Amino acid sequence: MSKVVKQRAILVEGVLNRKVGDHFAELTELAFVAGYLVVERIIQNINSPHPEHFFGKGKVSEIKGRIKQQKADVVIIENSLDPIQLAELKTRWQVEIIDRFELILEIFIKKAGTQEAITQIRLAALKKQTKTRLEAHRTVVERNKIIRKLEHKLSVIKKQKDIRRKRRSASGFDLVAIAGYTNAGKSTLMNAFTRADVEVSGRMFTTLDTTTRSFDTLGRKILITDTVGFISRLPHVLMDAFYATLKEVKEADLILLLIDGVDSTENIKKKVIASMNTLGAIGADVLPLIPVLTKIDIAQNIEDKEEIIKAVMLKDPVKISAKEETFLDVLKETILQVLATYRFHIKIKNTSEGMSLVSKIHNKTRIVNEVYHHEKVEMQFETNVRLGQHLYNLLQKSNFLVEILNKDELDRQVKKDQEEEMTEDTLTKITLEDGEEFVVFDLIEENKKKETDGKKESAEDLSQKTTLD
Repeated sequence: MSKVVKQRAILVEGVLNRKVGDHFAELTELAFVAGYLVVERIIQNINSPHPEHFFGKGKVSEIKGRIKQQKADVVIIENSLDPIQLAELKTRWQVEIIDRFELILEIFIKKAGTQEAITQIRLAALKKQTKTRLEAHRTVVERNKIIRKLEHKLSVIKKQKDIRRKRRSASGFDLVAIAGYTNAGKSTLMNAFTRADVEVSGRMFTTLDTTTRSFDTLGRKILITDTVGFISRLPHVLMDAFYATLKEVKEADLILLLIDGVDSTENIKKKVIASMNTLGAIGADVLPLIPVLTKIDIAQNIEDKEEIIKAVMLKDPVKISAKEETFLDVLKETILQVLATYRFHIKIKNTSEGMSLVSKIHNKTRIVNEVYHHEKVEMQFETNVRLGQHLYNLLQKSNFLVEILNKDELDRQVKKDQEEEMTEDTLTKITLEDGEEFVVFDLIEENKKKETDGKKESAEDLSQKTTLD
């Protein structure tokens, strides 16, 4: 088998106003994942970009010399360049040049597995104002025609996925999404919960496809999804492609936001903010969320990091080591506490029809207590909101078969859920040690749900979408 020869890459960044970030570490990682061999990294502090070639004349000449000495095949630039600057640098350096956008686009092309993600990536490449290498050969008319076809294809794919999501809702399972920055321990936690064999890697974008498995905690049936790692400063035009890989997060009943306990307090602050901004961009920032501080078996200054997370997110994190399976029981208990629950206390007639209903309840809910009498079966069980509202309607229509012992309590819960009003977001201003400021939307209370279409679904509407059959 012939050995694959990697293209040699020089990474370049122009740091504006001497505000040095940790961009190069991420750019280096992205280049590695994309398959490049990084041979040198060059930084220039600049007060303002040069209108013709972004970098100063002396730096442009210096980089030209380094390209020749390092025998570089490509220069990867952290900054966004306009077409004039890019064309000028290509003329001067006589080498392939790509920016951060195209680098991420390359990774998406290589890693995407689902039709939706692949289609979104092609759209991103076609819609970018500056032509990418992927679609540079096409005319404007050709690009627009393909864009229309791809957008139609996406609408069909999304309809199919909506059908699958409705089927998942009907299963009675809660959906918990594991989210967080790259290398926070998402796959390790997934494996610890479900005994799945998900690939564990510290690399960005190990996969762009979500992995979903089921597990049982104290009788509660839960689906858990491992998602793609977040990334800061994702180019806006790629947000749809990235969003396609995070669809399960938005559909989740609960998000576990994993935070790498090995990171410095400053990096934790930045990554939590980046994660929350990503959740906000996909409309998932109003969902119930549990911050989870990972790797406590090897982390240092845990108390300081707890305080940082609490200051940014206004809630205490659950501390775990997924690798050592430390405090996973605490996390599971917290999950059950946060997940919305409908609690039933009923009696069902001991008939063939009644036993059929008992069997379905066993398959779909968590049984808390069950007593068989001569003529009736007394049951106490719990379920999630979707199935709970449907089941409540179903049981009310079966008065001849079922007696609801806690009917008043369930009446109040259903009414409360139907009358909930959206809570306004508040803002928290965060100032980092380097002086950089962020504005973060605070999380809405867990028992509030955002109305995306301006309408509230009644329990009767939900009963048409959810079934015990």
